Amino acid sequence: MFGGGVGRRREMGIVAGGLVVAVGGVLFMAGAETDDGESDDFSADTSGPFFTPSQRDWGEGMCESMASLKALQTDSVKKADTFAGSPDSVASTYLTSASSALEDISRKFAAVDSLTRIPETGRLRASYLREIDRVRPEVGELSDADGLAGLSTREKTGRAERVTSLVAGIKEPNPSWDQLTQEDRWFETAGNSPGCVKVRQAERAKSGPSEPPEPVPPLPPAADGASLGACLDGACEVRVMKPEADIKVGGLTLEVTRDGSKVTVVHSYPSGGAVRVNLSEEGARGTFGRGGDATGTVTVELKGVNRNGAVLRINSSLPPG
Repeated sequence: MFGGGVGRRREMGIVAGGLVVAVGGVLFMAGAETDDGESDDFSADTSGPFFTPSQRDWGEGMCESMASLKALQTDSVKKADTFAGSPDSVASTYLTSASSALEDISRKFAAVDSLTRIPETGRLRASYLREIDRVRPEVGELSDADGLAGLSTREKTGRAERVTSLVAGIKEPNPSWDQLTQEDRWFETAGNSPGCVKVRQAERAKSGPSEPPEPVPPLPPAADGASLGACLDGACEVRVMKPEADIKVGGLTLEVTRDGSKVTVVHSYPSGGAVRVNLSEEGARGTFGRGGDATGTVTVELKGVNRNGAVLRINSSLPPG
């Protein structure tokens, strides 16, 4: 799983010469060194979430960089239909500002330090930089002041329209920031750092008043987090965040599909046929076996579900193998 794994390993506390506090799956020790070699004393204030300095700085750097890119893309989409019929100065101004903004955004992403102990931090940042660097040379060439000199209004407009297309075409990484914050507690905590919260508040303020989102009931806690591999030994309690997932329980594979507030679990037999169970209420259960003369079963219980994920408790009485 992302970020060095979640589940039992990330959610257990070890007392070692100080007070250990577990928040969002990340361990912190009051008055002791963090795993980034930085010392913090959190004992004075226990009213809010705790972050290591590197976790906070990384999250805030990424949130600010992504917000700048999103703002440029939004502005470019709005400007795309305004160049035709406007003075050539409109296209020229956009070209200059877009090129400068893209250079600045590239520098912002490059300045965010990746954390070697969490590989996904480096991969996410590198993915953004690759996408930006894919279009940056052409944007710079189209926006070059010397190249614009002597061009007609039509030619400048054409260049501006091309740049809006290039900027709008910058793709999100896969897995995206949203996926990582939903599936990994470390990223979820980083995404709730003060700087990230301010960025979201500023974005909402710019978009103006809107209908309040429909409240999403929280998922119950899962002992093994999102680590589906914890089910291999036959007993687990996991969050399933993706719409589709395969969970291996011993030698049996369960195909899990989420659709709104319903979870469907399917086990297909090698010889053909399948057992399908729909779970839509808390406490609903389904039982699966290997078929034939094999003894033992796997029981899947739905502990909770919302539009973002589901929590399953799985127990097996299958013999080994």
